[in-house]
Amino acid sequence: MSADITRREFLGTASAGMIAAATMGRLANGAMAGVGAGANLPSFGRVRVLRVFMGPPRSGWPSPLIEAEAEVQRLKAQMAQAPGFDDVEFVGDELLVNPGAVLRLLEQHRDVAGVLAVQVAGGTTHTVCALADSGFPTMMLAIPYSGHEWCIVPDLQKAGKKIDVLPSSDAKAVADAIRPLRAISRLRETRLLFVSGGWLPPEGFIPEVRERLGVEIVPFDPARLSEAFDAVDAEAAEADAKQWIGQAEVVKEPTREEIVKSARFSLALQNVLAAEKAHVITINCLGLFGQGKLPAYPCLGFARLNDLGYAGVCEADLASALTQIMYTHLAGVPGFVTDPVFDLSNGTLIHAHCVSATKMDGPAGPACPYAIRSHLEDNKGASLQVKMRIGQEITMAKLVSQDCRVAGKNPYLAATPAESLGASTLLVSTGTIVEVPDVDRGCRTKVAVKVRDAQKMLDGWTHGLHRVIFYGNHMSDTRRLGRLLGLSVVEEG
Repeated sequence: MSADITRREFLGTASAGMIAAATMGRLANGAMAGVGAGANLPSFGRVRVLRVFMGPPRSGWPSPLIEAEAEVQRLKAQMAQAPGFDDVEFVGDELLVNPGAVLRLLEQHRDVAGVLAVQVAGGTTHTVCALADSGFPTMMLAIPYSGHEWCIVPDLQKAGKKIDVLPSSDAKAVADAIRPLRAISRLRETRLLFVSGGWLPPEGFIPEVRERLGVEIVPFDPARLSEAFDAVDAEAAEADAKQWIGQAEVVKEPTREEIVKSARFSLALQNVLAAEKAHVITINCLGLFGQGKLPAYPCLGFARLNDLGYAGVCEADLASALTQIMYTHLAGVPGFVTDPVFDLSNGTLIHAHCVSATKMDGPAGPACPYAIRSHLEDNKGASLQVKMRIGQEITMAKLVSQDCRVAGKNPYLAATPAESLGASTLLVSTGTIVEVPDVDRGCRTKVAVKVRDAQKMLDGWTHGLHRVIFYGNHMSDTRRLGRLLGLSVVEEG
């Protein structure tokens, strides 16, 4: 087979024995599907949120004519019209008139992701303080003229309390308030497979991440990936490769055999996550593949997992893996882990890597066009060159430690031991994609992002190389989630 195989040539040589049930379709949520794509992958449970309403039965503010119970029913009816609550279960739903009721409800519902506290009337300072002192992540919804207690929240935040306030005249803003609580709930359920091939993060890092974020990190033997690869049905791999090539604009370097191997590994990764009830996997792909300990590069498999709403992350990079899944839970979009390159001549930061999702808007969104290429650094295997959307606003982020010191085996990566320890700060910024470079340098998928001040960002750069970018401006959500998780949020540039 030639290096520049066409779609027609591939389809014409595909095995005639592939059955219809093994061909590709679309998942109900719109994500790319393959033979078994998404099948048996672990789902998440319902997000349990303690919803309370705060205010005395009658109050001079906002009006002596308002009855609190009637106002509660009005607000509930408005909130019920907000979209995106199919996975949310509100518990409690009481009108709190004194701080003692807070402690009683929290004791009854200790398994909740957090508290949604809705201001009904003034005179609730002690109730707000009791919620802040409880340690439960608390989002306060304060409709204008409902009370003055919003003004104490910034001081509570400065004191380290996990509370935030969202003042809005639209009761449907409850959707904004719920997003960080949903992310917290999902993080607590997340299981991350860490395939390093030998080295481990520093002592204390894994339990600290479990305590701070809720994520369970599980070291995983790369030999088990090869076993899973061998167990994949050959016809299923052929059918999966057929879909990859059928949806590609072009296939360049990889042979058909390489694409089939990569498709087989993609299905193996799904089977591993299903068997381990895991949602994320990060692999020391460059090192293990170079040592002959991986049957193929995982690039296609990572793209598939990212398209499905899970996460596959390169280079055993725990910091990037945690960053990516955090935003996937928060915003419903996959991340693109990148090696950034500055171009001060036009004020851009170029992001490049050989692994990218195609569903950058999320599993239900449209797929970006892509070509199937080799992995650039060694011209082996199969990866995707994805053409992202020019004009799209993005958020760039990285979860790091405040007292980072670059150390370890590779000073360029986020997952080096000293750099990962702590996971206490979110570096974040925004920009806009202005170009999709198509040059055979700097990994396969590339986007040039116009940033606010490239020189200032360069001068202040720290914490290693990798960053993760996401479609959309998520600054407000980032700040809310940071407050509720006790993370510092630092804007780069």
